[in-house]
Amino acid sequence: MSKQNTTPYVHLDLRKQIYMECKSMAKYALAKGKAVPVDAIKNIETFEDHSLVGKEVITYPQIRTDIDIAGLIDAHGLLARLIEPATPQTVLLLYVEQKAETAFRFLGPVSLVRQLMLAAVISLLIFTSLMASPFIDGAKLAQDVLAADGIEQLARLFFYIGAAGLGASFTALYTANEYISKGTYDPCYQSSYWIRFLLGIIAGLLLSLLISEQSLMNDGMLSKGIVRPLLAILGGFSADLFYTFLNRMVETFKSLFETNAQNMLDAKAKLSELEAKAKFSELEAKAKRSELEVERLVKLMQQQPSDAQADLAQVKQIKDVLGNIIQAKQVN
Repeated sequence: MSKQNTTPYVHLDLRKQIYMECKSMAKYALAKGKAVPVDAIKNIETFEDHSLVGKEVITYPQIRTDIDIAGLIDAHGLLARLIEPATPQTVLLLYVEQKAETAFRFLGPVSLVRQLMLAAVISLLIFTSLMASPFIDGAKLAQDVLAADGIEQLARLFFYIGAAGLGASFTALYTANEYISKGTYDPCYQSSYWIRFLLGIIAGLLLSLLISEQSLMNDGMLSKGIVRPLLAILGGFSADLFYTFLNRMVETFKSLFETNAQNMLDAKAKLSELEAKAKFSELEAKAKRSELEVERLVKLMQQQPSDAQADLAQVKQIKDVLGNIIQAKQVN
């Protein structure tokens, strides 16, 4: 079995790339039941060189270089519009992958899907085999993560890794299948799928270790020992979940050890406002007392006592009132 590189553009020059994309797009459009213009098919066939057929094994067909490429470019633009939203790159990749000699072609149309399928199968085997082992049961999984040691602890960790791998492979396969079915899959992003897969395994493992089962068992809806495997699967499915969890923890710790400068300014401004209000209230009360003393003085002056003793008493009262007013002014 000969090895064949299925990357569409590895051995292609520009003219051959345009030809291969046109040919693959025409096959794709015809397979989808779309009406392909006859002129486009004729332009494609015109560029193929059949002079070397039967003389040697050719991975990619030879095309003629003595013909003006304008007609092929026109056909390319027409076919690209015809197969939208699919892209020429994806259609060519699927066309080349169909000719790849591999025993795992039944696992998927492109190499990434086949690799992810193998990763999912390995994760499933780890998960199911350890679930059947004596090291894994509901009571043991509900215990603290540091309660076990040795082989038992290692079995638990691999069990959580297998669960996280199932979640990570599920979301990667689901996303890749969605792009492939639409014909918009871009092989340039192949490494990003594996990065997210690894991030999912890390997130699922850490979530299952950091969150206790008792914190999520209050409602009684989950069976005993299921919380940590479920967290591992959820973390694998969405690494963003663990990223959000870590961000919330960082914000919480920062709020404990750091005081926001704006909060300090707001608190100081509020304190100054309260002090000003208190001082204003005190001055207002003093002014009210002074006003009452003046009213009292006026009333005393309007009185007409009949004897000298009364006059003396009136004088004393007036003196006391004036003394109070003077004292109040000194305090202010």
